[in-house]
Amino acid sequence: MHHKLNCISPEIRGRWLDIGAGDQPYKKYFAKADEYLTTNTKRHYKIKEIEDIEKQTTYWIEDGKTLPLPDKSLDGVACFQVLSVIDKPQEFFNEISRVLKPGGMLLLTTDFLYPVWSSEDRYRHTAFNLRHLSEASGFDVQAIESFGGFGSAVYKLYMRFMRSFPELWKNKKTSAKAFSLIPYLILLIFLPIASLLGTLIFEIEKNNSRTTDFTFNLLLKAKKRSI
Repeated sequence: MHHKLNCISPEIRGRWLDIGAGDQPYKKYFAKADEYLTTNTKRHYKIKEIEDIEKQTTYWIEDGKTLPLPDKSLDGVACFQVLSVIDKPQEFFNEISRVLKPGGMLLLTTDFLYPVWSSEDRYRHTAFNLRHLSEASGFDVQAIESFGGFGSAVYKLYMRFMRSFPELWKNKKTSAKAFSLIPYLILLIFLPIASLLGTLIFEIEKNNSRTTDFTFNLLLKAKKRSI
């Protein structure tokens, strides 16, 4: 993500909205923007987290299908890792198009080959569908990029499984716990080697943006049509 945004950041100018910005991990890439606005959704945070997130939130919204901004009031909209929880994606794209000026940029990333991570996680979009959603809402697609290729996807799935397994294991039936623990322990032995391999894979594949049929994540860059 940081590698890609570093390449795109020189194009980020004017008034921007970051939908689902969280604690603003990518704000530095908007340094040349005249204004950096953000949205968040309260139900996605624990009560004790709200106070900290509030300081970094311009607008609280229930979902991305209704944005509290006038028509054609933004030069750009960013949306990182949010699309999978949007229940009506086409309405979401339509709303982004509404608030963008003609020629305004949409910059969006979303999970593809990646496990479910939330009870609200609904969709995985192919590159073909991202293009369809964009064009149907009045955008011209400039780029749809993969995050690496086969090696990166396999590595991300492996690391996600290793991180998630302890919680999954707690919820298994007693009779299944011992059997499921054995393969995990075997994979755990290889974790240090896998971590080193992951670093090597990233260096090899970080500039691979064409493998959109086998990647853990996708990036969409599009501009609203002027006519």
